[in-house]
Amino acid sequence: MKRLLLLAVLNCAALRAPGADASSVEERFRALEARLATVEQENAALRARLGATALGPAAPPYGIVSHNGGSATVGDGVVLPAGRESRVTIGGFTQMQAEFGGTGDSRFAGATDRIYVRRSRLSMIASFAEHFEARVDAEYSSGTMAPASGLRVQANEIYLNWSRFPAANIRAGQLKPAFCQELLAIEYKGPMVERSLGADRLGDFRQTGVSVFGELVPQRLNYAVMVANGNGTNTTVNDNDAFHYTTHVAALAFDDRTAGRLTLGAGALRSRDTAVSRPGFDFDHTAGGAPDQLFTGTRTGWGVDATWRRGLLEVASEWLRMRFAPTNRVPDAHFDGESWQLTAAYYLVPQKFQLAVRREHFDPNLSRRGDSTENWLVGLDYYFKGDDIRVIVDYLFGRAPGLPDNRGRLLTRFQIVY
Repeated sequence: MKRLLLLAVLNCAALRAPGADASSVEERFRALEARLATVEQENAALRARLGATALGPAAPPYGIVSHNGGSATVGDGVVLPAGRESRVTIGGFTQMQAEFGGTGDSRFAGATDRIYVRRSRLSMIASFAEHFEARVDAEYSSGTMAPASGLRVQANEIYLNWSRFPAANIRAGQLKPAFCQELLAIEYKGPMVERSLGADRLGDFRQTGVSVFGELVPQRLNYAVMVANGNGTNTTVNDNDAFHYTTHVAALAFDDRTAGRLTLGAGALRSRDTAVSRPGFDFDHTAGGAPDQLFTGTRTGWGVDATWRRGLLEVASEWLRMRFAPTNRVPDAHFDGESWQLTAAYYLVPQKFQLAVRREHFDPNLSRRGDSTENWLVGLDYYFKGDDIRVIVDYLFGRAPGLPDNRGRLLTRFQIVY
């Protein structure tokens, strides 16, 4: 642009100069017009290219799957779409883990000192101007905390979403059920390396189904309802003709500069299962021999949760209870399992260095004694760049019945979100 202005000034000067050659001035004008025409073409092409990525709203950020209104932004990079979608966003995260010491709790049974890939995910979200989104999310890992051989690639989250109305998003695919706040939270957030044992045992992981969720009162009241097959991920069958129903509601109780911010939530679950894996409760689908941990019967669950934030301190707690009614009455005709956890985290250095403590309890059968797990975790988090680059060190200790080595276990994680 500066060069064009200079040429224009030179031409004007030539016109005013005494004895200037007319043909020379004419040639300069033609050259200037040609240059201007080229610049206009380039500007038009650039506007068209930019307009192709600005036709619709920005694609949902990675992690927007959280039904409780949580989200996570994964960078501003944009991939130019090949189809008619307005935007394509690619993101993901990788978590490397190292563990040392004793067993800790039943999830680590058989594990020795080790280094492994806890999770590595790659996600693509396509957004359309008509308020539709599609997501494909793959996970590269063993998919378990227990010792396992062979990494594999499997579908983690796949869905189609219609977001025309913030109060009623409709999403179909492989999704998180709307039960248990810990499981609804994004996997790379939270002060501890792992979720509580009770959340893993009483809650359900991703299921194939349909969900309706949204904000009834913006920033104050949100909900989620989901109907699913009920027998886990990466399957195209339903274990029976019944479905798996879950719901969760969260409300902002108060938000005050002095008192802090308190959010309360409640959830429920109802499912009739056939030979669905439920470890930790001594289920035996085929009577005789060691329990196979396959459950056939009905489950009814409910829970409440609360999160309070004030300054550099955050305190979160959740209580879950599940009633089981096995068809074959093994281990009992009906019984309740229960769990609760209380987590407190405080920034010793704001946004950089955090200390966290968790107390958790899990009882698989309230009608029996001596089978509950009592855990303590003490952790340190260092945030290089928020959750995007973070190191976590936790020490897990407590009482876990039936384990040959019940010494404490050191859990460490290094994660990058991209």
